[in-house]
Amino acid sequence: MSYRHRVAAHGLRLTLLSFACASLASPAWCEEDPSATPQKVEVTGSRIKRIDAEGASPVQVLNRVDIERSGATTTAEFLSSLSSATGGLSDLGGNGSFAPGASAPSLRNLGKQSTLVLLNSRRIAAYPLADYSEVFSNIDTLPLEAIDRIEILKSGGSALYGSDAVAGVINIITRSNYQGLQLNASAEQSLQNGKFQAQTAALTGGIGSLDGDGYSVLANLEVYHRASFFWSDVIGDSNPAYAAFSPSFGTPSTFSYPGNVIGVGPVQGCQNVTDGLCLYDRYQRFEVVPATDRTNLLVSGRMRLADSLTGFSEVLLSHIESIYQSAYQPYGQALGPTIWGDPLTGGLKFFDPRGLPVGHPLNPTDEEVEFRYRFVDGPPVERTTTDQYRVLAGLQGMWDSYDWELAGGVMGGRTRDRQRGGFSDSGFKQVIGDYTATTLPPDFFNKPDGYRIGQPNSAAVLDTLFPTYGYTGTIVQAFVDGKITGDIARWDSGNVGLATGFDLRHEQARITPSQSLATGDIVGNGLSSSDASRSYEAVFAELSLPLMKTLEAQVAGRLDHFPGFPTHFSPKVGLRYQPVPELLLRGTYEGGFRAPNLNESAKSTKFSFEPGVDDPKRCPQAVALSTDLRAQAEALPKGDPGKSLLLARADSVAQNECGANISGSSLNNPNLKPETSRAFTLGIGLQPAARWNATVDYWNIHRRNEIGLRGTSDLLAVEDSLPAGTLTRGTLADDPTFTAAEQAQYGVKVGPLQSVRAMFQNLFQTKTAGVDLSVKGEVPTTVGPVSIDIDATYLLSYRAWSNARNGFGDNMVGRYGMPRWNVNLTGGLQTGDFRQAVRFVWSGATSLQGDFDDTTWSSAGCDENGIAAKDCRMKAYQRWDYSLSYSGIQDLVLGLHLNNVFNQRPPVDLRAFGFDGIIPPSAEDVQGRLLKLTLQYKFS
Repeated sequence: MSYRHRVAAHGLRLTLLSFACASLASPAWCEEDPSATPQKVEVTGSRIKRIDAEGASPVQVLNRVDIERSGATTTAEFLSSLSSATGGLSDLGGNGSFAPGASAPSLRNLGKQSTLVLLNSRRIAAYPLADYSEVFSNIDTLPLEAIDRIEILKSGGSALYGSDAVAGVINIITRSNYQGLQLNASAEQSLQNGKFQAQTAALTGGIGSLDGDGYSVLANLEVYHRASFFWSDVIGDSNPAYAAFSPSFGTPSTFSYPGNVIGVGPVQGCQNVTDGLCLYDRYQRFEVVPATDRTNLLVSGRMRLADSLTGFSEVLLSHIESIYQSAYQPYGQALGPTIWGDPLTGGLKFFDPRGLPVGHPLNPTDEEVEFRYRFVDGPPVERTTTDQYRVLAGLQGMWDSYDWELAGGVMGGRTRDRQRGGFSDSGFKQVIGDYTATTLPPDFFNKPDGYRIGQPNSAAVLDTLFPTYGYTGTIVQAFVDGKITGDIARWDSGNVGLATGFDLRHEQARITPSQSLATGDIVGNGLSSSDASRSYEAVFAELSLPLMKTLEAQVAGRLDHFPGFPTHFSPKVGLRYQPVPELLLRGTYEGGFRAPNLNESAKSTKFSFEPGVDDPKRCPQAVALSTDLRAQAEALPKGDPGKSLLLARADSVAQNECGANISGSSLNNPNLKPETSRAFTLGIGLQPAARWNATVDYWNIHRRNEIGLRGTSDLLAVEDSLPAGTLTRGTLADDPTFTAAEQAQYGVKVGPLQSVRAMFQNLFQTKTAGVDLSVKGEVPTTVGPVSIDIDATYLLSYRAWSNARNGFGDNMVGRYGMPRWNVNLTGGLQTGDFRQAVRFVWSGATSLQGDFDDTTWSSAGCDENGIAAKDCRMKAYQRWDYSLSYSGIQDLVLGLHLNNVFNQRPPVDLRAFGFDGIIPPSAEDVQGRLLKLTLQYKFS
């Protein structure tokens, strides 16, 4: 980051300004006349306008050049590439989520609810659907081409910005005072398989100049499209390590169409019969990337109303439609019972797949026989449509020597999520039969007007069996805010600056499930519903105190009042010491908080369905049994009927226990307290030479009273110490996976998992610390200046609270999901009309183990499960990108970006893949090189 020092030394200011323009400053700064009086600007982390861009708080500033060099197509993609970004939510994984069709960033491994997103220094509306209980801002609504720069406050910001700013603040600043008309277009595609296709077009136009014409208007319209495809198109490109680890990888499924009558044979009409079984290519309906269409419109304007009075307005409109396609519904006794919550009674519901009854045309035996089927005429599609908006207007002016601003507006949105593909419990009984009967009637799966196996079925039957269900979410927030800032005193060491203001808000949020979800009629589906509102208010103040000419203090505080909680005070103290122009020392201390959201504290209903749970008391035994069954099948000659029975059973045994489906219910808690935090930073900034700057900032965050539910994996690790009713298991007598003899042989001592029940509580704490490193500079060469940009985060510690230990867990650094290093290194070169950049992305290696209670993926656990030490960890991630642009044609700029130049695979992740994995855990595994072509045309 560049430093804007006071202009006592004019030559020093010229040096710094030239570096800022070359590396990170906004276009408005770069176009400034060096001989003019320097303008004060407001930088995220302080409400007081100042000449110095570097204040007491560490702020990372990223401009249009940084965005273009990254090759990012969307705002979410760009933010996820930063070294401080960790996890977050992506619309790519929306299928099965409570908040499909949205993306949200996360900083410092502290989650999307602790990362505050601002647009032009004001909040944006929350996404209408909560991600189960988490409320967040959807950054897919923010058009990338409209962004002028992004400022990231990495020290927390509750003292100035209020709730949710525990991990930091991302302030997205859009263009202003733009004149002309410009078209931007891009298209990308994988060079490895022709997939991963996305296209973007954006039109940006501006008229007027506030200084010259007294008004300015900017409009940006961005359209984005992403195509869908399935794993069957690319499974051959996957890492061979996954196939070597899992016996199920790449294999077809015995849950097929027109089906298998186990012990009898495949149903007539099957197109793929192997070893006496009808097989189905499961990969043809496993989606890699969902289809998405987005249209975002941003219009902003400013008008001078008087010499010291300016009016401004802003309109943000967004329409997003995402389509998620899922695997066709499988059916069969080997899948085991499905358990889910009954919202009407609060109890459990069970769907137990049955076989074909005696007397059924496909059952020639005198007993019920196992039947495996796949409903390929079921329509497993989820369509999510979201409309969001933010409309505001305000006034800016001068009163005496003070700048003031007053604004008001409304923002919100509506999301309509509709899907099909899940069984209706009542519909199943109507068109197929009552599976709860002790003895199945002969017309089970053979009703005169019901569902017909392997035959065309009417729309009426399919609508009864697979009804449409989903959610409608709405959120509305009205606000009025204001602030005033200026110098209130003059000391010998400088001016004392003051900023103070207020924020008044009222929000209403409602999530309404369809009737079938509200009554628990959709087999295996969870429920999230809420209807609540609240008003809250805040006041803040900030002082800039020049203690000496070289030492400045920042003191800030904010009072937030939310209904049901005591007024919360968030303090901040910062120091900035600059003994010489080339050296800056700084530090901050700040208290932060997050108020419980309406889904956590207000009346709501939540039932979840958690798939893919590894049961530590049954999964290893199931893997061993599955392996033995396959070995027995291989020993039998081809055509032996016992071979198909063994393979069919092996296909489902491990999936039942290493990917168990668990029902969960969560209760809201009106007695929740706000989450609180304290954070401090210590940093140093250096300018060792002209056009070279470096900053090193240590950060430390301790978050308390964290609101949450104890995770299923954590509960399983301490199952024996839990209160009765927290975890529910079936009995060994009704074990769907192991026979009594197998229970004894493999040491199975508990029944299958069924459900988890919990209430939101202030349960946890998190401590994390690390160091951020930023280096920016420029080296002159004979072919042109070469710019260097290093953005790195070194994680020192991350510890989560454990109720089982009644203390903090292990330091997670170097463990799963917590690499010690995240590094982005970018080098740029401009020669004439050509601009080139090379980008290196690197993350350190980690083990596969989680916290201390993760015995499955510890070194001993891997050894016990037959996983080699080299496979019990993830290697370091690394990727090289290259970009090139050409501006030698008037009004036209052409560019390309090559992502993953050397076609390197991401490291193998066996933990995410699972013991009996079927698809790679990351789509990047099959993406390969990705080529993006861009065009920019300025209309004369």
